Amino acid sequence: MKATKTALAVRTMHYLPSVTIRLTGAAENRVVPRRDRDRAQVDVYIPGAIVILWDERAAWTMLTAWRNAGGLAERTFGARRAGGYEVANRHTSHITIGLQGKQSVEVFARNYLHSRSGCGELAIVVGPLTIVADDREAYDQQVATWRVAAAAANAVFDQEGRARRRAE
Repeated sequence: MKATKTALAVRTMHYLPSVTIRLTGAAENRVVPRRDRDRAQVDVYIPGAIVILWDERAAWTMLTAWRNAGGLAERTFGARRAGGYEVANRHTSHITIGLQGKQSVEVFARNYLHSRSGCGELAIVVGPLTIVADDREAYDQQVATWRVAAAAANAVFDQEGRARRRAE
């Protein structure tokens, strides 16, 4: 039997980074639409992160995910409230993440017996971004924020995802 020498196969590894933001209570969120001559984006400031929406589909994906989780939120949280955290007057961002196009969506829930907050948790995973609401106030705040973001995206993007031309 003749021994043959084989070349080592090159292995490549791919990592998909993901970000998890955990929210409790009604924290301050801001939506800032930005438009240049040929580029537009919508910046959504949530505690700990800035989410940049590069097109209208990304905004509608986020809004739809949060809105569709409403029935699950009612069953998960009920009337329980988590201990809130102190909201600073300034926004501190630890990471910026951009979303573009339609992303995969997953929704996870834990009842109050198994959650860190003791009142339940609802996690919305959209692409590489996970936002965990630890109580009903945080959930309601996210629904309102993404509703404003979707309206802002509708105002700044045209149907092809480019910056909408201003009427001059």
